[in-house]
Amino acid sequence: MKLTLKLVAASTVIPFACVQAQNTMQHPNVLMLVVDDWGAHDLSLTGSKLYETKNIDHLAQESTNFSQAYVAYPRSVPSRYSLITGRHCARPQTGAKTDDRKVDADSYCIAMPFKEAGYNTCIIGKWHLSDGKTMPEDKGFDLNIGAGKAGSTGTYFAPFNKPGTSNPDKLIYGMEDAQPGEYLTDYMTRKMVDYLKTPRSQPFFAICSFYAVHTPLEAKQEMINRYETKIEKLGLGEDPMKKEEAGDCKTQQDHPVYAAMIESVDEGIGKMIEALKTTGQYDHTIIVLISDHGGLSNRGNKRELATTNAPLKAGKGHLYEGGLRVPMFVHLPGQKENKTCDLPVMSFDLLPTLADLCNAPVDGKAELDGMSLKPALTGKNPPALAARDLFWHKASQRPTSTGDYVSTAIRSGRYKLLDFYQQNRIELYDLQSDPGENHNLAIEQPEITRQLMQKLNDWRKEMNVKMADPKTMNHNDNKLNPGDNANGDKKYGKKKQTLK
Repeated sequence: MKLTLKLVAASTVIPFACVQAQNTMQHPNVLMLVVDDWGAHDLSLTGSKLYETKNIDHLAQESTNFSQAYVAYPRSVPSRYSLITGRHCARPQTGAKTDDRKVDADSYCIAMPFKEAGYNTCIIGKWHLSDGKTMPEDKGFDLNIGAGKAGSTGTYFAPFNKPGTSNPDKLIYGMEDAQPGEYLTDYMTRKMVDYLKTPRSQPFFAICSFYAVHTPLEAKQEMINRYETKIEKLGLGEDPMKKEEAGDCKTQQDHPVYAAMIESVDEGIGKMIEALKTTGQYDHTIIVLISDHGGLSNRGNKRELATTNAPLKAGKGHLYEGGLRVPMFVHLPGQKENKTCDLPVMSFDLLPTLADLCNAPVDGKAELDGMSLKPALTGKNPPALAARDLFWHKASQRPTSTGDYVSTAIRSGRYKLLDFYQQNRIELYDLQSDPGENHNLAIEQPEITRQLMQKLNDWRKEMNVKMADPKTMNHNDNKLNPGDNANGDKKYGKKKQTLK
């Protein structure tokens, strides 16, 4: 049954809020905020001395903080596939290239149960899941602004598509109305604020999927200047890079442009929350904040790095904690206090969770791997969540880019095992006592290693995962990634581009 509401009077703010309040208990609004390449410790809340995220910190004080939140994959496309579909990206998909997964005609997506429940639906920003035919508007989204094939922008200053650019992964469509020189994060914020302030007779389900803080690393000059001064006062000096697996890893947060990009995202989130408050919708809205994977901290070449995920190990591309652990906050309607949930959870849990919280009917034929986190959010004991094992799998690697190898991993309780199956190498860690994954227990704990390897092998068989093909597993390994610059500025990599 679809939800229908009568619009009493849309011309003023107060009636707008009243309309939204009529069904707040059964059908609250949802605002999902997705940040790109944002590490678990890339915010002041978690102790960063450089990054400034006052609005996110304030939101966290009125949210449940999932302190052990994971994504299904440490790179964008497969991770976003799992987030949007509620399915594990390790499941096979016809026509898939290595680990990439695309939303196609058969995919069940996160907006669909909300559309069925009568919600107005919107996505602004990064999608990166197009198969060339299926777009967000084909999967339950009423409004699509800039969400298509693009995985990143050519530049953060409008026009976002540089003249002569032919790489479809960097061509953004639907944002041509940006003002000349307008910063991309500011543009997306403006569009989402306009959407949130639009009177409507239905509740809304909206996703703002930032292209930030993905490369190219570009920010507004006044912010960069301030962070350069701040870094000088911190007295950090040159980063003493750490050797790790196949390459080097940053050990300190010292990039002024990246810090400025984070602050722009924080400013945008603050403006969206203010829009919800001024229209009387804040107390009737679920807000979710999450990243698509860990921060860019590792390299196997001379690529520009953005941040460090320390004390977590490694970052983007790796099945270590730094690549998989992300910030994740969920604010429930009317919530005024901070809660912490230490249960290990996955990004693909959000589809069933939000549908459950909003009484949005999920198609019984949808094959979801996620579980509803509603019990954890409402303070009830969730034994099924606590007991489940979590798995990850990679059939693609980039040893000379982000320094990672193909592998499979399992987390079972306090223990995590990684199987680097092309190298005949196994690592076992006790995350309770060693969250930085520094001490390999595989030899010291042979029985636990055997048990977890059995679980891992059973899971790979059950999921029918694709194992790495040595002929094709090196993704883009013969060239630098688009936007990388091996001969850029010694400290900051490629030349900074700023708003004039």
